[in-house]
Amino acid sequence: MAREARDMVLGTGCNPLARRDGKWYIHSSFGTIVERLAPCVKRIEYRGPVLRECAVEKADCELSQPNITVRAWDTWINSLNALKRPFRLIRQYWEMSQSCDALFIRGISPLSWTIHWMARLRGIRVVQWIAANSVEIMRGEERGYGPIITRMGICFAYFERYMTKIAIKVSGAYVITSGKELGRIFNSKRTIACDSSSTTSEKDFLVREDTCTGEKIRIMFLGFIRAEKGIEYLIRAMPMIESDRPVHLALVGGWDQFPNEHDRLVGIIQELGLADCVSWEGYIKVLFDQIDRSDMLVLPSMSEGTPHVLIEARSRSLPVVASRVGGIPDSITDGEDGLLVQPRDPGAIAWAITRIINDAELRQRLIRQGRERVSTMTIEWFVDLIMDLLTRTDSKE
Repeated sequence: MAREARDMVLGTGCNPLARRDGKWYIHSSFGTIVERLAPCVKRIEYRGPVLRECAVEKADCELSQPNITVRAWDTWINSLNALKRPFRLIRQYWEMSQSCDALFIRGISPLSWTIHWMARLRGIRVVQWIAANSVEIMRGEERGYGPIITRMGICFAYFERYMTKIAIKVSGAYVITSGKELGRIFNSKRTIACDSSSTTSEKDFLVREDTCTGEKIRIMFLGFIRAEKGIEYLIRAMPMIESDRPVHLALVGGWDQFPNEHDRLVGIIQELGLADCVSWEGYIKVLFDQIDRSDMLVLPSMSEGTPHVLIEARSRSLPVVASRVGGIPDSITDGEDGLLVQPRDPGAIAWAITRIINDAELRQRLIRQGRERVSTMTIEWFVDLIMDLLTRTDSKE
């Protein structure tokens, strides 16, 4: 039987931490949820590895609630590095499972499936949130690791997925997946496929009737600069866009993990003579400022789960164009609350952008229906779902 929330010590983490000025930070996509969960339970124990100095900017959400205890690991949770010391990593998971009454796990980290076996031994509830398709991410275009390491990474991702599916059955865990595609992969009676945002709250919605009305059209890409995001095809679409006003592309996101991809894209921009039409905004903490300055969001990914940015953009009344991959078609209905295109097709991307720029009726409909579509996909709703699953009294048979 699940413990009452007011008495619960909730274990969570596995995602990297950063230490700044005596305070702990994690990435906002998970941190905002942990912060909202804290008032619902007696205490949260957050356990995870510490980011290297060069990557601390990725952790931008302070763990500020007084009942959050942080226990940093000395194991770096990068698959290649972590697996050099697997027993130390498993020991960290064991200590996590022993000190808590329930567990909320985000994603599939190296060997994290062992947590389910440990939870079964203790008879505690596990809720696992799977937000991305790790296999498809590893199958993205070459990222500088070399073909042998890349193939090994893909094989390991398949292995981790398989072991996680088995372990979930062992622990009787509830699984929340971002989108129906992941829901089908991790299908069970305890799987809940949903669209949700970890950063959009009810108070964050912005109502505006139209975009693309200024002297310049600002297209935004938002996400980490890496190969599977398909940014190359958006850049190649730029010269094909038909507009009576200048069109500018803002690339918003960090590239510290994949500098080779950044350099490759810079080469394409120079080759096409687009240096004055494309800007590199880098990693931005205040996303809504960037969204509100833009006229549309374009996400040309080759693989995705169900990206939160599609929810955040529509909540701020921004029309969106996205690839028909992964869980995106479950989140967007083509022609109703966004436009969908085939991946790796600059012509299709350019045509969709042109339609939004030149068809005010279409654009306003996408804005209005997009905002209505995501009106219930808020962090408040998602936290309520997590707490409901953690405290259900049904049998785990």
